Amino acid sequence: MLNPKTELDRLRAWRTRPKKDASITNAIQVMRKGLRKGNRQYSSIVEVWDELVPVHIARQATIVSIRNGVLEVATDGAAVAYQLNRLVRAGLLRDLQRASRGTLQKIKVRTA
Repeated sequence: MLNPKTELDRLRAWRTRPKKDASITNAIQVMRKGLRKGNRQYSSIVEVWDELVPVHIARQATIVSIRNGVLEVATDGAAVAYQLNRLVRAGLLRDLQRASRGTLQKIKVRTA
């Protein structure tokens, strides 16, 4: 038979939750990984955007964000938004998806 104190210590060690790492290094590593991934995706999409979108539309349209597979673009007016939507329907989304390795799902065009 085991010593009651030893048995109690063994049970306490088994039942308690492990201590969490409270240092900031893990959080920084996770943040850096996310930034690298986002930056690579953003830069590849912007490069293809500059190649595929005509200059007169690109001057009046600005990429606002890329979140959860949605590329949000703000335009100066409704006419530019209409032209950009026509480009999206003509295959711009497909070409951008190839550049971003399939992470892009939708292009949301709005007027600013």
